[in-house]
Amino acid sequence: MRGIYVGRFQPPHNGHLYCIKQALNKVDELIIVIAAAQYSHTKRNPFTAGERYEMLWGALQEEKIPLNRFHIIPAFDINDNALWVHHLKRLVPYFEVAFSNNSFTTMLFENAGIRVEHTPLVERTEYHATTIREKIMKDEDISRLVPPFVDSFLKKINASTRVKNASTSIDDPRKL
Repeated sequence: MRGIYVGRFQPPHNGHLYCIKQALNKVDELIIVIAAAQYSHTKRNPFTAGERYEMLWGALQEEKIPLNRFHIIPAFDINDNALWVHHLKRLVPYFEVAFSNNSFTTMLFENAGIRVEHTPLVERTEYHATTIREKIMKDEDISRLVPPFVDSFLKKINASTRVKNASTSIDDPRKL
């Protein structure tokens, strides 16, 4: 059986990794969708789709998750909630179940006739990308919040400067 897990991964953190591993306990393969792939260098979406892909790939490899167990697919946001699941279904391989803890995402999948399962959340207030981006902006240590590969990658791309610069830019008002 194949499942799908959607996130923006701005950046991927240990909460995401935990949910991915929980989903992989229930399916043979997991499609991991990098949502809003066209956005980067903004306060809410500072990292490119390519950077998010590389961070996810590295974190999953670090966890020794076999390559045949997952697919990582970037997907542009179409800004049309009624068509969003159908848009995803055009982009990704067939899947039978969606994994989500977001009530709106759950509703969209269920309205499209897709079964949704929830994965347990761990330390949701700590493992939250907005909180992690705020810590990056303040040059605080995030090493316990993100996989080691992600921590190293963020340092390599000088994420602190990126997030600080992005936080002072004006985001597209449609994304606020």
